Amino acid sequence: MVINMDVSDTSPTRSNFWYQVLLILALLSIIFDPTRVLAQTTNRAAAAGTLKVLQSQQAKLEEEFAAKLETLAKECETRVLPNAAVTVRAAITPADRAAFLARPLPRETRAEIPLALPADDRFWQTQLRFEQENHAKNLYLHSRKALHAGFGSYALDLVREVAQHDPDNRPARKLLGYVQQGQEWMTPFEADMTRKMYVRHPQFGWILKKHVPRYENGERFVQSRWVSAEKEAEIRRDFRQAWEIRTEHFLIKTNHSLEKGVELGDALEAFYDFFHLQFAGFFNTPEQLAQLFDGKTQARTVSKPHVVHYYRTRLEYNERLKQFVPQIDITNGLYRPTERIAHFFHDPEVSAKTTLFHEATHQLLYEIGRDREIARYENFWIVEGIACYFESFSEKDLGASLGDPRFDRFLAARYRFLNDGYYLPLREMAPLGMQAFQSSEKLAWNYQQAANLTKFLMEAEGGRYRDAVIAHLSQIYSMSDLKRDSVDSIEELVGVPFEQLDAGYREFVIQQEELARSLPPANPAVITP
Repeated sequence: MVINMDVSDTSPTRSNFWYQVLLILALLSIIFDPTRVLAQTTNRAAAAGTLKVLQSQQAKLEEEFAAKLETLAKECETRVLPNAAVTVRAAITPADRAAFLARPLPRETRAEIPLALPADDRFWQTQLRFEQENHAKNLYLHSRKALHAGFGSYALDLVREVAQHDPDNRPARKLLGYVQQGQEWMTPFEADMTRKMYVRHPQFGWILKKHVPRYENGERFVQSRWVSAEKEAEIRRDFRQAWEIRTEHFLIKTNHSLEKGVELGDALEAFYDFFHLQFAGFFNTPEQLAQLFDGKTQARTVSKPHVVHYYRTRLEYNERLKQFVPQIDITNGLYRPTERIAHFFHDPEVSAKTTLFHEATHQLLYEIGRDREIARYENFWIVEGIACYFESFSEKDLGASLGDPRFDRFLAARYRFLNDGYYLPLREMAPLGMQAFQSSEKLAWNYQQAANLTKFLMEAEGGRYRDAVIAHLSQIYSMSDLKRDSVDSIEELVGVPFEQLDAGYREFVIQQEELARSLPPANPAVITP
């Protein structure tokens, strides 16, 4: 766009002034150019259409795979192999795909199918493995298409499914951050610890292999000497001498017990893996994801750990933090960005897991770079909303889950919406900064709504808005001051007006309420007045 203006005074000062005016006007004309806005809307609509096409193509791949396995299962039944038929059908991708993707991957590589098996058994096992590996290859190719179309999160979901169908698929394992060590799949951290002659003990964490018998016999290696477990507990009671449990991504310091520290470390590592799987687009730019798929970068690197302090009692927690937070006694956990430490305490009557995952979310999002202010003047709802959403993370025997509609915050948000008629429209909630959001008389209700609204944006319509949420948070937490000062709204990122999102949320609430009622009751929620 060209702007002509006659400027008669050409003195340096006036000339510079008019130059700046011209520049600002030119920039404003670009920003508010209706053709540009129309192009953005068109691009977002096209992107939504592309995602639907990709999902439809994946559904077709799943249908073809299921049909082939059903044919194989019927052949097993014809050969009077009922157990084999059950095994084959169990390999079909289940309807609950999210739970399927969250299943833990096997550590050991799959053994070759023995040649000595009876012919019928060898037939169905060989055929099943062939179909699984072939389906995995097709899904991997589809993941590349998704990546090139700009859907990084969806692409990595597909990679995770590849590994579920074919656990030894090397490209998928590499993308997910595993290396093969003998007959086992390990992370680089695990492989490094193994080379150093450490073993992962379920009770004591990573310890030298040669120390295992003595630890199991009640001894502990403290300050270069062996003492009893009771003596160590006395020493560690002083937080300055607390246990330090190192995991792949965390350093847990606690004066409660070694075993508790290991338990917390296990929970945090499971959460970390799940969180990074869900938020791959936050931790990697599109260019970085492309390099990851091309094998030019590693999915996992051993880096500086996230620090967690876990106190033996609430009193110690309060004493340690009251100088920084005068109202510390009303909190159950706290992440302090200035020191980059998440603080928690042991409560024998209440599980710390939800608070642990809430603060870990803040910690993982913040600690991608240098210190900076986050959502001070706007968009604070999504900062707390995403942390409250991830409180619902749960580990189960068959894998991790997220977003259970029976979780207390979601249940409470639906109750407020359906029974109390309370809902703060997105157009009013989005502009609120930290102070404005936290000073509301309806703070508890707004936290509940933020959690459920985030759930809606992450899950609705097969995750249609998920990448927009990730892009929104990427800007909010950006290392660039300019980006943090000019964050695109959710409305802009999804290409849907706030009012339309409000309407979609209303439908989502009703659907989730029906779903929750169809499920067996979970732990009862406490509705905060």
